[in-house]
Amino acid sequence: MRVSILQPTYWARTHVWNRILASDVYIWLDSVKFSRSATKWEDRTVVEATDGRPVVLRLPLKGSRLVLWSEAGVQPAWRRHMLTIRHCYAKRSHWATVAPTVEAVYEHEAETIAEICWRTFQGCQSLLAPDTRVVRSSELDVHSAKGDLVLDLVKAVGGTSYISGRPGVSYLPLERFRQEGVDVMVQDWKAPVTRRGLADPSILDLLANAGVPTARGILSQASLDRNVG
Repeated sequence: MRVSILQPTYWARTHVWNRILASDVYIWLDSVKFSRSATKWEDRTVVEATDGRPVVLRLPLKGSRLVLWSEAGVQPAWRRHMLTIRHCYAKRSHWATVAPTVEAVYEHEAETIAEICWRTFQGCQSLLAPDTRVVRSSELDVHSAKGDLVLDLVKAVGGTSYISGRPGVSYLPLERFRQEGVDVMVQDWKAPVTRRGLADPSILDLLANAGVPTARGILSQASLDRNVG
């Protein structure tokens, strides 16, 4: 059973959905501390303007960043992102198909960043319809840290393989994974590029330009490398 684990993500980029579709179980890692930095993408996404410019949309944090994911607040201005998204994609080939799902995310206010990320995840899940089972880490009785946390979460859902991003492998206790009989596989997938050359854009870009069936086909392409460690 293949398992992938990622923190809540705002309109996740395409490589995230490739990993999800390659998994039997996807663990929504909402039991850890909120992370916000210039290199983190969990609370932001990138779309492409009509002139080809990359536009980064970041959820505006309300309050402290030193909290759990479930406690990271969001300012009301987050709903303005819908105007930007509509401006970027209203004239794309498949916008009419995905627009109702996207607009539903912004219809109502939210209290936390995690709540918004969950809405975007559920919206994409309804369109892409993966067979993947989704489990929230907050519902599992696992309290380890870092690499041990990953392994213990995989074991908690009965996983036999863990799908990691390539950068994340260096943080894993690979010997312990081997001892526990859990295989580590690394995502090895070339993300799509937008019409103007933006690599690995938001899932919004792929859906609006390619349509749901084509997007599902692209995201379902084989992507795993077992040569780890």
